[in-house]
Amino acid sequence: MLERRLDDRIRRLSDQIVDAPNAEVEAILQDLLAAIHEKLERLRTRAANRFLRGKSLQERRAMPL
Repeated sequence: MLERRLDDRIRRLSDQIVDAPNAEVEAILQDLLAAIHEKLERLRTRAANRFLRGKSLQERRAMPL
């Protein structure tokens, strides 16, 4: 079943892990970790677009002295 929102998927996986047999915990944790990682990437992209207004962030270390 495909959830409409990534948040719904994270909630569902979190609920599943509570009652999961030991044999399934690792697989559910991997799915949960992947979903959380995807959520963080989306949030990073939204924050960069909002605060940098589409400009790329320059590392200060990369700038010439």
